[in-house]
Amino acid sequence: MDPLIKASLLRTFGFIFWVFLSTWVFVLVEDTEKDDRKEKVELLRSLYHSMTLKYNMTVEDFNNFSSVAYEALSEPKPRWSFFNTFDFVLQAVTTIGYGYITPQTAAGQMLCIFVSLLGIPITMLTLKSAGELIAELANTIVTRFEKKILKKEEPQKVKTKSAVILFSFMVLLIVGNGLLSTLLQGWTFVQGVYYWFVTLSTIGFGDYVISRETPIINITGPKLDNELDDLGQASSKVVISIVFILHTLLGLCIVSSVLNAIMVAMEEVKLRPRCPGCVPRKTQDLVQTPKQLDDVNMTSLSTENVRF
Repeated sequence: MDPLIKASLLRTFGFIFWVFLSTWVFVLVEDTEKDDRKEKVELLRSLYHSMTLKYNMTVEDFNNFSSVAYEALSEPKPRWSFFNTFDFVLQAVTTIGYGYITPQTAAGQMLCIFVSLLGIPITMLTLKSAGELIAELANTIVTRFEKKILKKEEPQKVKTKSAVILFSFMVLLIVGNGLLSTLLQGWTFVQGVYYWFVTLSTIGFGDYVISRETPIINITGPKLDNELDDLGQASSKVVISIVFILHTLLGLCIVSSVLNAIMVAMEEVKLRPRCPGCVPRKTQDLVQTPKQLDDVNMTSLSTENVRF
């Protein structure tokens, strides 16, 4: 069988097996046998009966009231300022895509397609080059350390060791960012680590986002006053946004270097023959002994004599 076809079949089988296994495990972990949609419908009916008894509302009035209330209490869409748009473009070209800011017009949606078609390959090449540079730096550090400190003339499996070091550094980076998010955002440690892994792996579910706008839940009191005051303080968040974006890009480069190092290490640790000194059977069939060579030479001479 062609090695490429064999590798494709094995990888496809592994992909399908992993997807089905992961699905089954997620069902066991996450399924609570609770119909959230049914509970919301019952809650809405209970609210309707309560409002009908108290205010004698019709169904149309209640539907209008609930629609307006839902729109008011939902999370506000961010404005398309320069920095919010810059954040959106980065999410698009890095394929993170949190989803809290999306184009609403037809022209914007077509522009998003055009920008992504060109931007995603450019971004992938940039991250790949940066990752290869970081991996090469790790290889150099490991080689020099083993030669100068461990006094090894020829270090072995340098790329594998570099992959382990970069992977450990990536884990420390995600854990450190998770702890920082716990302090700044009030999340749990697991939520912080989960957010940074989803971000740096470019999955980007969008269920946790740093510096996201909070919904307005009160129409009076200090909360609304704070919301109005925050509208005039957007410029003070520019520096923080830039630092956060640069920090995220650095993390993406490190993750890219880890992926590159792991792939190179997998190539480095290929399966070798069980007996390095042994000759495969096919090669043995092609190798001829001196006696066999003499027989071949005599046969060729006899043939030449007959032909003469």
